[in-house]
Amino acid sequence: MEFRQFIESELERVHLDHPFYGRETIGEFLERRSIPVNPDGSFILYHGRPKSSSHDSLRIGTYLTESQEDARFFAARDRELDAQEDIEVITLKLTGDDINPGIHITLRRPYQIKG
Repeated sequence: MEFRQFIESELERVHLDHPFYGRETIGEFLERRSIPVNPDGSFILYHGRPKSSSHDSLRIGTYLTESQEDARFFAARDRELDAQEDIEVITLKLTGDDINPGIHITLRRPYQIKG
């Protein structure tokens, strides 16, 4: 399979039959959420965590956000931490096969955090 066909197949994966939006592919989901897709088929999402975390990977089901500000807010709110002082934001470069879309976007497979 050619690279371009592979990218297109990731974005064409149907993730669910949404009760309001109907049948929707990953590409349509990203477009509806105004998440830009890079020319190589990747896109950027964010995950916030306490600066004290020493984990070197993110697990399946990890919550992701579309903005750094949201990542900071969600990571801080339930831990009573300061979003600006106590939280670091990890930038993730993902493909359509890396996510489970929905009300909240989550990881579909583990993600190794690079240094």
